[in-house]
Amino acid sequence: MGLSSLAIGCVVSILILLCICKYCNAQKVFDIMQFGAKRDGITDNSEALSSAWSEACGNNGGGVVLIPGGGRFLVLPLLLQGPCHGVIRIQLDGELLAPAGKQFATGDYWLSINQVNNLFIDGSGRLNGSGSTAWSYNVANRPVSMKLNNINTASIRNISSYNSKLFHFTMHGCHDVTFDHVTIIAPEDSPNTDGIHISSSSGINIMHSVIGTGDDCISLGPGSKFINITSTQCGPGHGISIGSLGKYPNEEDVFEVIVRDSTFIGTSNGVRIKTWSSSYSSMVSKVTYLNLQMNNVKNPIIIDQMYCSGSCGSNEMSKSRVQIKDVRYEGIRGNSNTQVAVDFECSQVFPCQGIVLQEIHLPFNGGGQPTSICHNVKGSAFGQQLPPSCL
Repeated sequence: MGLSSLAIGCVVSILILLCICKYCNAQKVFDIMQFGAKRDGITDNSEALSSAWSEACGNNGGGVVLIPGGGRFLVLPLLLQGPCHGVIRIQLDGELLAPAGKQFATGDYWLSINQVNNLFIDGSGRLNGSGSTAWSYNVANRPVSMKLNNINTASIRNISSYNSKLFHFTMHGCHDVTFDHVTIIAPEDSPNTDGIHISSSSGINIMHSVIGTGDDCISLGPGSKFINITSTQCGPGHGISIGSLGKYPNEEDVFEVIVRDSTFIGTSNGVRIKTWSSSYSSMVSKVTYLNLQMNNVKNPIIIDQMYCSGSCGSNEMSKSRVQIKDVRYEGIRGNSNTQVAVDFECSQVFPCQGIVLQEIHLPFNGGGQPTSICHNVKGSAFGQQLPPSCL
C-alpha cells in the first residue's frame, strides 16, 4: 500500500467512524451521577465510573457513559474492560482528576481501556493527571494517564489531557484509531510526559491537535504502521519521534508513516528517527515528512542511530542493526536554533538508504550559514537546499 492508499484508508476510516457515531445520540445514557458520583474533587468516584461503564458495556447495543460538566471527579486507577455489546461512547464534559500523593506516583496506568470495538471519547472536558504531585519522586515507573489496549475503530475528539504523571496516551495492539482536535499539555520540564505513544498498532490518525509536553509530542515505537499525522502543532517538547528502536530482539518494523502540514515551535527536535547504537535488527521504511514549519527548533531534521542511555564506547558507535530506508523530507521550512539543521548519523553496518531531501529552507538563527552532516547515508537532494545538502 502506497501513501496515496494510506490517505484513502484514512478517509474511509473517518467515514466509518462518522457513520457509526451518528447513532450515538440515540443510545442509552449512563450518567455517573446516577451511580453516586460527586463533583467535589475529593470523593472517590472510581466505583461510580466503573458501574456506569459496566452497564453501558453490557447493554445490548452499547451506551453512553456520561461524565457531566460543572465539576471535578476524582478517580483512582481504574480498568475499563471489554468486549462490549455495542458502540461505547464516553462523553467527557467535566474533569476527571487523578489521585495525588506518593502512593499514586507509581503504577502502570491511571485509566486503561481494554478490548473494545467501536469506542468514542469526546466532549468539552479534560483529564487531569495530577502530574506535578509525582514528577519529583524517584520512582521506577509512573502511571500513564490513559492506556488503550486492543482497541479497534475508535475516535478521541475535542477532549484535553493535562499534566500526566508519565505519558498522556499510549496505544498498543490498536487499529483504526483517530485523535481529532485533542489538546495535550504538560510543562516543558516535566519528565517523560510524551503526548501520544504508539506501538504494535496500525491505521492511527492524529489530526488538528495541539501537543506541548516535556518529552516527545508523538512517539512511534516498534510495530507502528500506516500512521497519519496531519495539521498538528507540536511544542514545547522533543518533537515527533520514531523510536528509539532496536533495544529488544524481534521488534516489529515501522513503515508507512506520514507527517504533514504541521508546525513545531521551540522543540528540541523536529522530526527524528532514533535507534540504539548497538541494537537488534529491525527496519524503518516508507516515511514521508511533508510541508512542515519549524520555528526555533534545535534539530529540525535528524536521524540518530548512535543513541545510548549512558556513555557509548567507541566500539559501539554507529553499529545499529536497524535499517532505515526510503525516507522523504519535502517542503521543510522555518529556522534552526543550531547551526546543524540537517543531521544524518546513520549506522556503519546498515547505512541509511533512499533518503530524499526536496525544498528545504532552514536558516540558522545565529546568523551564520546553516550546515548539514551526513554519515553513512545514501540518498539525493532536489530543489532549494538550505543548508546545502551533504547527500
